[in-house]
Amino acid sequence: MENIQRRSPIRFDKEPVQTEYRDGWQVALSYGAGSGPLLIDLSHRPKWDLQDSDLSRFRPFGLCIPENPGQCIFEKGILINRMNRTLCAIWQLVGENPGPLEERAYTEITDGLTLLALSGKGTLELMERVTTLDLGSPSLTPPCLIQGPILRIPCQVVLLRRAGHEATVLFSFPRGYGQAMAEALLDSGKDLGLTPGGEAELEF
Repeated sequence: MENIQRRSPIRFDKEPVQTEYRDGWQVALSYGAGSGPLLIDLSHRPKWDLQDSDLSRFRPFGLCIPENPGQCIFEKGILINRMNRTLCAIWQLVGENPGPLEERAYTEITDGLTLLALSGKGTLELMERVTTLDLGSPSLTPPCLIQGPILRIPCQVVLLRRAGHEATVLFSFPRGYGQAMAEALLDSGKDLGLTPGGEAELEF
């Protein structure tokens, strides 16, 4: 198992300046300073779905699951997104892999999903170009989940942070769309200075 090579669906043209090998993944930590928003590949980060008729009885990694669809919590480096009455998504964004969730209601989905982040100044302007979801709405209180399309691809979209003209937005979708999505986003945000970023450059 230690020799298994796991590969992200994303390949950026730019080479990272700092990397780390972790759990079979070659993780880009930094691409160096950029002048605009960053597109960060987090596909290597552990992810699970939890599905059950009574989600209130679960405490993944000791955390409470939000009660209502669209609500999120971000604690101890773990983001929990309530999707509907019976389903939530769990993304581990910071720190070491916390280990398996062994109950049958959990499904480990790390390799099946692309997880991207847009972070920094210009993020909301770029999102206005690629989705009809209104992430700038004052009715949204981060962290929160909105489900809808980005570039016509159905996504889980989490507004993690919003402060003035800066924001951090995370979104996941099936792995097969990863490279096409990344290339389209980089093209859409070229005039904003959008460049690849590394895991260590994500702003919370």
